[in-house]
Amino acid sequence: MIMNAIYSEQDRPRKKVASLKSNISILDTKVGSPVATKRIRGREHGRIRLRIMVRDGAVCAKCGCGVNLEVHHKRPLHLGGSESDENRVTLCGACHRALTEQDEKERQ
Repeated sequence: MIMNAIYSEQDRPRKKVASLKSNISILDTKVGSPVATKRIRGREHGRIRLRIMVRDGAVCAKCGCGVNLEVHHKRPLHLGGSESDENRVTLCGACHRALTEQDEKERQ
């Protein structure tokens, strides 16, 4: 009886780890993998976009250009990035494309 209680106590951490593993999803970091964080769409997206551009002074954070501005996720959503303002930055279209292409090459 005492031996069973000791064995049960020693086995508890293994059972807990096994339980946690079954609840963890693996993020696929390859190009075209599903998004881990759901994107914000519609009017809310427009409000966030405007807020980020105002915060960044309506210029590209990389080259300082003020034309063709877009909002970029620093850490992509499919890699666990969040939809928070801290994970967003204003970039011009050219810098955004260049950065996105660079990120995709690194993940392949």
